[in-house]
Amino acid sequence: MITEFNKVYPNITITTTSQGSYDTLKDTVSNAIPAGTTPTMAYCYPDHVSEYLAAGAVMKMDDYINSTKYGLGVDNGLSDGAQSDFIQTYWNEGNQYTVDGAAVNGVYSLPFSKSTEVLFYNKTAFDKNGWTVPTTWDETWDLCKTIKATTGYESVNPLGYDSDANMYITLSEQKKIAYTSGTGDHFLFNNADAKAMVTELKGYYDKGYYKSQATSANGAYTSTQFTAQTLLMSIGSTGGTTYNYTENFETGVAALPQADLNDGKVIMQGPSICFFNKATADQKLAAWLFYKFITNTNNSAIWSVLTGYNPVRTSSYQTTIYKDRADVDGAKGLVKKVADFLADSTNGYSNWYYTSPAFKGSSTARVEMGSLMGSVMLGTKTVEKAFADAMANCLFAS
Repeated sequence: MITEFNKVYPNITITTTSQGSYDTLKDTVSNAIPAGTTPTMAYCYPDHVSEYLAAGAVMKMDDYINSTKYGLGVDNGLSDGAQSDFIQTYWNEGNQYTVDGAAVNGVYSLPFSKSTEVLFYNKTAFDKNGWTVPTTWDETWDLCKTIKATTGYESVNPLGYDSDANMYITLSEQKKIAYTSGTGDHFLFNNADAKAMVTELKGYYDKGYYKSQATSANGAYTSTQFTAQTLLMSIGSTGGTTYNYTENFETGVAALPQADLNDGKVIMQGPSICFFNKATADQKLAAWLFYKFITNTNNSAIWSVLTGYNPVRTSSYQTTIYKDRADVDGAKGLVKKVADFLADSTNGYSNWYYTSPAFKGSSTARVEMGSLMGSVMLGTKTVEKAFADAMANCLFAS
C-alpha cells in the first residue's frame, strides 16, 4: 500500500517500524511521549489512546476529517469516500474518550484493522456425532457435558477461549454485570455477581469443559490446540482466522454463544490509528493523506481479504475484490468463510458489537481480568483474593 500510495504522492516518504505486540507498542509510545520522540501515526487500542490523551500527546482529527481541501471524500487522488461510508460502530470508537472522568469532545482515533470473535468448531467431528452447534452458554455447557460422555472424547477439552480477558469482559457484558465505567468510579468489577460468574466458570473448568490460554501449558493458544484436535471448539479473533485452519478436518464458523439471544454482545476489537501532536504540519498532513488511502473502499477490501480483518467501510463489502475472490481453499478459504459470515446481513452479528469504556487505567483492568481468570481456574488464588488483588492493582495503576 505504501508503494501504491507513492505513485500518487511520490514526494512523501513513509517509514514503518514494528514494535512487537500491541502492549509493547503502547509502552514504547508512552515512553516516547516525555522524550518528544513519538511517531507521526501508530496502531492503537482505545485504552492506549486514553493514556496518550491524558499526557496531551494525541491529535484531535476533526479539522482533517471535515476539511474542504483534504477531508474525507474530497478528491485528493486517493479514492476515499465520505465519513458516512465507514461502519459507524467502528467510527464511533474514536470519539468516546474520557480524561479524568470527563468526556473529551472530538475524534482521536480512526478505524483501520477491525476484528471480532467467533466460534470455530470441528465440523467434521460435529457432523460425525450429530452434535448441534450451540447458540447460548447454557447450550454450550450442555454440549461440553455430552462430548465428555462420548466414547473417544473423554480426554478432550470441548471448548477453548483464546483470550481470558475477553471471556471475562464479554460474559460480564452479556450478563449485564458491572465491569468498568468511563466516568465516576472507573473499576466496578469487584461485585457479588462477577464473583458468582467466575465461581461458576471455575466449576466448568474443573469438569474439563474448557481451557484458555492462561490455563494451557506454556501459554499455548487454544487455536493451536484446536487444530491439534485436543479441543473441538475454540473462540478467538477473526483476525487470527488462519490459525484455526488445518488439513485434518473441516473448520466451521459460528456466532459467539450468548447469555441472551435477544440482546447479543460480541467484542469489537482490532487496532485503529492515532496521530501525534509532536509531528510537523507537513508530517501530519502526509499521515492523514496516507490514512485516507489505506482505508478507501478497495484498499480496505484488499486488507480484509489478505488478513481476515473486517473492512472498515460499508462499500468494501460490495466490491468484486471482497465478494468474488478466488481463494476458496485452504486457510484462505477459511478466511472467506469467516468474511461471508460477518458480511451476512441476515444474521445481525454486527449489531452485537460492543466496546468497553476507555480511560486511563482501562488497559490495566483488562490485563487484570485475564490474570484473575487464570489464577482462579488454576487454583493459585481464591475468588475473593483474585478480585481483591485485581482491584488493588487497578487503583494503584490509575
